[in-house]
Amino acid sequence: MIKGSLLRVLALASVFVVALSASAVAATTTVHVRVEGVRSTLFEGDVKVSPGMLTSNKGDDRAAHPCDASASGGGAAATPTRALQAAAEQSLGDRLLPLGLEWYASFSDFLVDANTTEMPSGNDYWDFSVNWKMALSLGAGGCGVALKNGDTVLWAIFDETRPALRLVAPASARSGRPFEVRVLNGATGKGVAGARVGGVITNSRGKAKLTLRSVGKRILRASKSGAVRSNSQTVALR
Repeated sequence: MIKGSLLRVLALASVFVVALSASAVAATTTVHVRVEGVRSTLFEGDVKVSPGMLTSNKGDDRAAHPCDASASGGGAAATPTRALQAAAEQSLGDRLLPLGLEWYASFSDFLVDANTTEMPSGNDYWDFSVNWKMALSLGAGGCGVALKNGDTVLWAIFDETRPALRLVAPASARSGRPFEVRVLNGATGKGVAGARVGGVITNSRGKAKLTLRSVGKRILRASKSGAVRSNSQTVALR
C-alpha cells in the first residue's frame, strides 16, 4: 500500500523537480550511499552513479523509464534511486536485491516498495534523504533530485515520526582519554537525547563522553529506539 507522505513527495515531483547543483551533468557522479533496514545497515559506501533507465518490476507497468532528473530542464543527472540501484550492484550490495520498483506514470517516478531482506510494515515505507534533507522537503521523488559529486544519500525504512540520527565524532583521539561525540537529528541538526553510542547514552544536548582504551581504528554508530541508526564514524585511537 502506498503511504500518503510518499504520494505527497511524488506529487510534488510531478510539478517541481529539484536540482541540488545547477552544474549537474550526465557524467558519472560519485556519491556516498547508506541503506538502513530496520534490523541492520544493509549497505554503506561510495558508489559511481550515472543517469539512465530503470525497469519497473512491480505493478502493471513493467517497462523501463528514465530516472535522471531530466524534467528539471538542466540535463540528465544521477539520482537517489539510481544511486540505490548502483549500491545494489556492488559486491557488498547483494542484501539489497531484488529492489522493488513500481512506476507511477502520473508522477513520472518510481516507488521503492521492498526487497527480500527488509520488508516495510504498518506505516513504514522506504524513503530517502540527500545531505540529510528528506525527500518531502526537497520536493521531489527519487528520480527527480539531481546529485552532485560528494553528496550523501540515505535510503531507510521510515514512518512519519522516525528521525535519522547523525553521528559527529573526531577523526582521532587518545587511547584511555575521554573525547566527545554528538548525536543529532539529521534533518534538524538538533541534539538527540537518549541515543546510545560506544556504550554511553547521550545527554539532553545529544552529547556523550567516550573513553576507549584500544589502539587502532574504532567504528562508531549511534542508535535509539524509534530512530534510524546513524552513519558510521571511524575514530583512530593513538
